[in-house]
Amino acid sequence: MKKLISLCIFLVGWQCLLASQPKNIMLILGSADPVVLQDRMDVAMRLYSMQKFDRIIVSGGCAAHGSSICEASFMHDALTRNGVPQNVIYKEENSKTTVQNYVFSRKIKEADGSPVMAPGDTVYVVSNHWHAISVAARLRKYDRVEAKFFIEGSIEPKASDKLDYVSIFNGEPDNDRFIMKGTWLTPDAVWEKADSIYYLTGSLVYVTDRLNSRFSYYTRSKFFPELDAYAANKELRFIDAGKQWYVSNGEKLLYVDKQSRKVQRIFTLAELIPNLPAAWLNRLKAGAVYGDKLLLFSDAGMLVAHKKSRVFLAGEETSPADYFAGWPYGWGRGNVSALRLDSAKQKVYIYRNQEYLELDAKLKIVEEPRSLRLKWIDDLK
Repeated sequence: MKKLISLCIFLVGWQCLLASQPKNIMLILGSADPVVLQDRMDVAMRLYSMQKFDRIIVSGGCAAHGSSICEASFMHDALTRNGVPQNVIYKEENSKTTVQNYVFSRKIKEADGSPVMAPGDTVYVVSNHWHAISVAARLRKYDRVEAKFFIEGSIEPKASDKLDYVSIFNGEPDNDRFIMKGTWLTPDAVWEKADSIYYLTGSLVYVTDRLNSRFSYYTRSKFFPELDAYAANKELRFIDAGKQWYVSNGEKLLYVDKQSRKVQRIFTLAELIPNLPAAWLNRLKAGAVYGDKLLLFSDAGMLVAHKKSRVFLAGEETSPADYFAGWPYGWGRGNVSALRLDSAKQKVYIYRNQEYLELDAKLKIVEEPRSLRLKWIDDLK
């Protein structure tokens, strides 16, 4: 028995050691130009032929700069055609700028919710353009990875071009501020009161009128004094339920009254949806309760649950493009950050990466996405 216990302890320890080993990761930066993107894939394949990679992140969204391609999907398909196993490729499909390549790629997660890119890993930033240098430098300084850049190709810089592309490395030393500016404004929750609109993004609440002619900002704790305890090292995900929000931190689900903004109940997402697929505990990005339906969104798709008594039962897993007629091509497979219900007008608003969609009472898209690029807070403390 003692030998068996010793063997078990040894095996568990060995598994932990393997799990903690630093990974070799390749981060390939996208381009809206198919010819340039193919050049970058050629560069990536040459690097792939030289050494082993545990993970490959392909970073680029759909229809950037008016293009007709989804960059991450283009790169994923090019890699698999050349023999790269699909299980090592992770698609980041939200970014439309180099800054966003950095911002969104660093947050890509494994199926269990752990980060793909962790401190101590070695990350090769790949491109045919020197912006890879700036991204690698920022990853090394602010994300504690051993970052390198791998650039090949014919590069003829203009006199105005800078080695630190768009000041990615030296332009903003506060990384939280840099990340926020790169995604301004991509809210986690949105609500209205009188003639003001409130946008929660991270630990900041931005308040403005409908025309954004004036604004003010506050810390999240001013409006949600009870949420900070649940947000430590975790991201809060909001499900708009009309007069309340369900707020998930991946472990607990909080039932928060919109009027008082106080936590009324603490339970779990699995209690709300008893047959919830386990993977959705870590996939959830945003959601809304609309009538007898609960719509949940992830990076890669959506889940529709149906009300039964006091709970919801998970139904079909689908994609926004299949569920909503006229889903914008530029919005890819999802990456929704927030939903807002307007019960008085019987409308639903969906937010994603500096844009939003308006849906009518039948969940039909009213028009093309609108810009949500609000004034930046110059004196943000």
